[in-house]
Amino acid sequence: MTATPDQIGPYRIVADLGTGGMGRVYLAEATQDVAELSAGARVALKVVHPHLLEREGGFKRFLREADLGGRVHHANVVRTFDVDALIQDGAHYHFLVMEYVQGQTLRALLRELGRVPEELVRRIAIEITRGLEGVHALGVVHRDLKPENVLITEDEQVKIMDLGVSRLVEESIRLSSSGQFVGSMQYGAPEQFTNPEAIDART
Repeated sequence: MTATPDQIGPYRIVADLGTGGMGRVYLAEATQDVAELSAGARVALKVVHPHLLEREGGFKRFLREADLGGRVHHANVVRTFDVDALIQDGAHYHFLVMEYVQGQTLRALLRELGRVPEELVRRIAIEITRGLEGVHALGVVHRDLKPENVLITEDEQVKIMDLGVSRLVEESIRLSSSGQFVGSMQYGAPEQFTNPEAIDART
């Protein structure tokens, strides 16, 4: 495991928040006004795993996540503020700067409660649906909606995150290799396995 850097570009690293399929996420602080952020603003900075960018279409998928995240302005979707790539101290960094949301994932909530009360389940489902409406309005399908990609704040606001495997419905070029499943196997709809080109908002 590589050491946590003190700073990446204009963002000072505060803490290591963990790693996922797309990359390692840090809690960071802007050291100057950048993008839509003021100096001192706290963000979630996701550094994409280098090996993903080496795969066919990997860099395009990285840029696409940044573009989609920046275009979606919805209370139930995590915002993306900035995207950049740089070489620092001999290391290459491709990173996304996102809204920092204090809370826990739906998966963590399930582990904590064992069984989520019906009233809360209904509220979470409604807010997820509202977030998806905001994504679908841009002609985008998430393709990887799962408990790990749903954040719940301390005041029980719900936010969808990780558009990394989202897809523009109108996109004519497949960014994954032909026939390759993209998403999480346990939560994939049947058409994601049998007919990826048929994926739309219903998925």
